[in-house]
Amino acid sequence: MKIKDIVSWEVLKLKVIAVFASTLNGKISLSEDDKTEWTSREDKSYFKSLTSRIGTVIMGRKTHEAIGRALPDRLNIVLTKNPNSYRPSANLIFTSSSPEELLEDLERKGYYEVCLIGGAQTFDHFAKLGLVNELHITFEPIIRAGIAGLGETLERDLDLSLKEFRKLGEAILAIYEVK
Repeated sequence: MKIKDIVSWEVLKLKVIAVFASTLNGKISLSEDDKTEWTSREDKSYFKSLTSRIGTVIMGRKTHEAIGRALPDRLNIVLTKNPNSYRPSANLIFTSSSPEELLEDLERKGYYEVCLIGGAQTFDHFAKLGLVNELHITFEPIIRAGIAGLGETLERDLDLSLKEFRKLGEAILAIYEVK
C-alpha cells in the first residue's frame, strides 16, 4: 500500500510485517522446494487477504522458486545475489539490494507497509538488522521434520509482545509486535 492511498499524511516509517506458517515444532519449511501444501485452507486465505491488502511482498529467491510465479495483484520483490538471471515483469522485481537499501527505496516511493513472506534466512537477515516490526504466524496442528525454522541464525533474542490471537480452523494465528 502506498502513502497516497491513506488519509493521514503524517510522516510514516515503513512497517515490515513478517508472515509465516509453522508446524508446532517450529518448522516453517519442510523441504528445499516446500510449496506449503501442509498449511491449512484458512491460513492460505489469511495470507492472501493480508498480503493483498498490504500489496507488497518481499521474499528470498528460494521462496520465489518454491511458489513458482509472482503472487497476483501484489508487487513481488525477490532478493537474490543474481537479479540479472531472472526476467522481471510489472509486478515482479529481482534485486540484490540490502534490506536497508530496499526499504529506504520503497519508503521514498511512498510505500508504508510491506509483507516479508520468506524464507527463514530472509527473515533472519531482516530481524538481525532490527527491520521487522510485526510477526504474523499461523501455528498449524502438525509436528513434522523440516529443514528451517525462524531465528535459527539469529545472534540475539527477538523479544515479542502478543497483540492478538485467533483460531483459523484447527490452527492458531498469533500476531506479535517486535519490541
